[in-house]
Amino acid sequence: MGVSTAMSARYLLLLTIVLSGCGSTDTQEAPAAATWEAEGPMTTITLPNGSTLQAELRQTPQEQASGMMFRPELPPGYGMLFVFETLEPRAFWMYRTLHPLDMVWLDENKRIVEIYENAPPCPSLDARECPSFGGVSSSLYTLELPAGQAIRLGLKVGDELKF
Repeated sequence: MGVSTAMSARYLLLLTIVLSGCGSTDTQEAPAAATWEAEGPMTTITLPNGSTLQAELRQTPQEQASGMMFRPELPPGYGMLFVFETLEPRAFWMYRTLHPLDMVWLDENKRIVEIYENAPPCPSLDARECPSFGGVSSSLYTLELPAGQAIRLGLKVGDELKF
């Protein structure tokens, strides 16, 4: 789709949304935003400062492939922990992810080896156009957090997490 065609399609969609609300006498409230719910087992992660967060485990290739795709925003105090079988560099992308995330890579000793903050969702519907983040250091685990949480929690390379 060309730029002018894409802009026309967006304009038409916006116009349709705006006009669909005009003249309505329906006083029903809009549905509440979706809330985040775990889709699998959870684990508690203890941070270097002693605080904890709850993380949904992603252990199978199928679970790992979908990750945070189409999921509501993670609330503070929650994350998604990817557990892999081999230690190697792993880049992540944000295809079909709805909210920015912080990504934290950990080695076999659960020490942070890399952090990427505020990875933006990929705006493209073509996965080939989505950038990858991280994957410089070998890791066995990757923890995804709501954007801004790595700094708020004081996480830094070399920190050890417990789970």
